[in-house]
Amino acid sequence: MFSHLPDVPESEPPASATAGKKPGAASGELSILTELQFRLYKELHAAAGKLVRPPVRSDTQSPDLARLSAVMKEITGHSETFSVLWQAYSHLANAALADGRVSDRLLAMSGVQHGPGGSLLKRLLRFAAADVPASSAQRFIADFLEIADDETVHATLSQIAGMEWALDPDDAHQIMTMDTTDGVVTDVQEEVRRFRALLHLDADSGTPSGACLASAEYSAWGPLDWHRIQTWRRRYVAAHTANIDWAMTKATVYRKGREPLAPYWHPGGLEAAVVTQLRQEADRAASARLVQITDSVAQMALRRVERRAGRQTTPFDPRHLPSGGRGMLFLDTPFTLPLPTGRRIVGYVWGPWVPALEEGWGRLGAGRDLKPLEIPQGGTPWTWVTPLTCDQSLLSLPFSPYSTLLLRPGDVLEPATRLRDPDHPERHRAGAGRLAREELLIRHVRSLWELLTQHKRSSVHVLAEEVHTAKPRDQRSDRRRGITDAGHVTTVWVDPDAGERYRAQRRGEGGSGYKLKVRYWRGEHERQQCPNPRKHAERLAEGGCTHDEITIPEHPVGPAGAPWSDQVLRARSRRPRSTSVAEEP
Repeated sequence: MFSHLPDVPESEPPASATAGKKPGAASGELSILTELQFRLYKELHAAAGKLVRPPVRSDTQSPDLARLSAVMKEITGHSETFSVLWQAYSHLANAALADGRVSDRLLAMSGVQHGPGGSLLKRLLRFAAADVPASSAQRFIADFLEIADDETVHATLSQIAGMEWALDPDDAHQIMTMDTTDGVVTDVQEEVRRFRALLHLDADSGTPSGACLASAEYSAWGPLDWHRIQTWRRRYVAAHTANIDWAMTKATVYRKGREPLAPYWHPGGLEAAVVTQLRQEADRAASARLVQITDSVAQMALRRVERRAGRQTTPFDPRHLPSGGRGMLFLDTPFTLPLPTGRRIVGYVWGPWVPALEEGWGRLGAGRDLKPLEIPQGGTPWTWVTPLTCDQSLLSLPFSPYSTLLLRPGDVLEPATRLRDPDHPERHRAGAGRLAREELLIRHVRSLWELLTQHKRSSVHVLAEEVHTAKPRDQRSDRRRGITDAGHVTTVWVDPDAGERYRAQRRGEGGSGYKLKVRYWRGEHERQQCPNPRKHAERLAEGGCTHDEITIPEHPVGPAGAPWSDQVLRARSRRPRSTSVAEEP
C-alpha cells in the first residue's frame, strides 16, 4: 500500500536508516509535550492490554473493544497521532535495548506484518530491534501519517499498542519524565528554560507562551507598501531572535525530521541546533536590502521561467545577486506552487552562508534520507535562500518561512521536463515532488535576481525603480533591534518604454543589416550574451564560455514609416503607441 517506502530485507533495516547513525546514540528518545498526548497514549495502552489478556468468544462483543474504539476516535490530530505512535515505538526500542530476548521477538513479529499499516509496523519493529537512530523512525512515521487514511492509522495504532503490551506488560522498560504534581510530562518547561539560556533571555523577556505559528489555509495577502515591508522585516528578525514559541515550533519540526537542511548533529543538542539556525536566519534578514516586486516584474519573471523550463540553466553566479548578496523581496502577487501543496510563495530572504563543519549540518535527500552535508574546503560562501509562504502566519505576519534552498557557485539545473504538463505546455504538472518544487523555486528566484541585475551586465534595461528611504528615527529604531541595513526599500516595475528604447538603441548600433519594408512586433525573448567577447574564443577552446541570459523586451521591428505586416508569424494585431506611425492595414 505504501509504495513510497523502500523495501526492507528480512534480516536488517534499510541502509539509509543506519548510514547516519552516531556511535552510542540512545534509541527511543521520548518527548511527549502535552497532557492530552500523554493521556491518549496511556488510554490506548491500557485498552490494548485489557483486550490482549482475556480471550473473547466470537459471539460476544467485548467491552474492551468498544473502549479501544473510543480511544481511537479521540486520537484525531496529526501531532497527537504522531506522539502516540512515537511513544509506542520508544517503548519497544527501550525494551529491546535492555533485553536481547525482546529484540529476537521483535524480529520474529516483523516477518508476519501484513495488511493496513503492515509496511510501517515491519520497519518500526526492525528499527527497534536494531537500535536505529530516532530520526529514521520519526521520518517513516511522519511520511506514513501524511498519506494514510484514518482507518489505516487506527488499525496501526491498535496493532502496535497490542504488541507493546504483550512484550512488556509491566511497563518495566517505559521511560518518561514525570511531574511530581499531576503526573504529566514536563519536558516543555525544561526546553523553554534551555531556549531562554541559549537566546540570552531573562525570565521575563521574550514572547509569552502560546501558539505564535497559527495555521491557516489562506492568509490574507493584500496590496503592499514599503512601510509595511519595513515593519514585517522588524517582526521577522524579532521572531528569530527572541521568540520562544517559534523556537519550540522549529524544535518539533527537527524531531520529526522535516527540516530539509539543519544542523541535526549539533554537538550542543537539539535546542542549540535550533538556535544556531534561527540566529543565522535573523542575521540574513537584519542585513538584507528590501525589495518590492510589482506584478509586471513578477509576470516577466514567470514568462522567463516558462521559456527556459526545457533547457539547462546557466551555472549559478553569485554576481547575479542583487543588493550586494543579501536581500529580502516581497511579491505583490503570490507565486502558487503546483499541487499537491499549492503553497503561495510571497517572497524570499537570501544571504551568503559558510557552513561550519563543527555545527553538524545534515540534508534530507530524495528518499528523505538524512546525510551529512558535504562541505568543501576553502570557505567559499554559498547562498542560503528561504522562501516565504502566506499559508501560515508567524506572530502577526501574513507569512512564514517555507523550506530551504541552497545555491552553490557553478550549480546547474537540468531541463525541468517533468514539471511540464504535456497537454498544456504553459502549465506545470500537478503532483510534483519536493525536489521538483525546489528546482522550480530555484528557477523562479534566479529569474527574479537576473532581471534585477540585468542593467549591471547589459545595456538592455527593462526595469524602472524607486527607492524609499526610512526616516532617521526609524533607522535608529532599527539599529536598536539589531538591524544593520539602512532601511531602504526599492520598488521595481517593468518600464513601459523599454521596448521603444531598445529599438532606438538597436537602430543606433546599426541593426542587423537586413532591409525590411514592413513592421512587426518581436515578442519578449532571451538572448545569450558573452560577458567578455574578447576572451570568448579562448574560453571556448578551454571547454566552454558561460554566457548570460539577457531578457529582450517586446519591441517593434522595421522602418518607422513602413506598413504593419500581417504575414510574419510574430506579428500581432495591435496599434502602435505613436500616432506618427502609419495605421495597420
